[in-house]
Amino acid sequence: MGYKRIIRKIAKFILASQPNAFVQVNVGQIQSGSILKDKKIVITGGGSGLGFAMAKKFISEGAQVVISGRNADKLNVAAEKLGNGNCKTVVADVCDVAHSKEFLEKVKELLGGRIDCLVSNAGVSLHENIYTNVTVEGFDKQFNTKFRAGYFLGKAFLEMKTKEEQPNAELLYITSETGDQVYDIPYGMTNAALNSMVGAFSRRVYQQGIRVNAIAPGVTLTEMTRDYAEASDGNLYRNCASGRTFLPEEVAEVACFLLSDASKCISGEVIHCNAGNHLKAFWDESK
Repeated sequence: MGYKRIIRKIAKFILASQPNAFVQVNVGQIQSGSILKDKKIVITGGGSGLGFAMAKKFISEGAQVVISGRNADKLNVAAEKLGNGNCKTVVADVCDVAHSKEFLEKVKELLGGRIDCLVSNAGVSLHENIYTNVTVEGFDKQFNTKFRAGYFLGKAFLEMKTKEEQPNAELLYITSETGDQVYDIPYGMTNAALNSMVGAFSRRVYQQGIRVNAIAPGVTLTEMTRDYAEASDGNLYRNCASGRTFLPEEVAEVACFLLSDASKCISGEVIHCNAGNHLKAFWDESK
């Protein structure tokens, strides 16, 4: 037996005899009204639609919330509806990635010196339908708002939290079911890129106490989808595999769970909120 092989065997024996790393897990239990008690959360694109629905749910579960967006009037109206004592606002353009750190510092100050959760929700879809309708300006607008801004804001958040002694934080991206489908328009491609990034970020920071996940909703009744998801009569039917559209309040419930301590074992995941519509599974019900 060669000496190199003997050395490898000795090293293997020594390493195998070392005690296993100690891992402790505290299981959180959901209690209605306090799932997010004392959590400090910032939501981009929080002035309307899904962002507003999430803010409302988080506040009802005991969280302190900051909503951000570009329109000060919209944010003020939203904050008034949510209760100004529970919700603060920051006017900011997430596309200004050079100032992502400054944005987070401002939010941190408003929340009393700590941010526990970042929800990257800001996005835009131009509904081009086919690649021949895509323009350079439209492509850049969607890519920059959703992916580029989401990447650098998330990066700044992770860098800020990893410097803390006990981060215990959550980074949640709102993507779309289109990220799992074959799309030739920017909105689907930006969400596909985000979904990939979620797993990559999670692998880097989970052992430091930071979880990274995404929610990929189906067509949800918000201002952004009003052109083809109108349900003013209360009918949620849609001609697709799931047979329906979804309410922002439904997605907000899932987001609440993912930011809670009850989901500590979940990271690097893209949770679809579309009743399996992204699977594109069809079958003959007569059989």
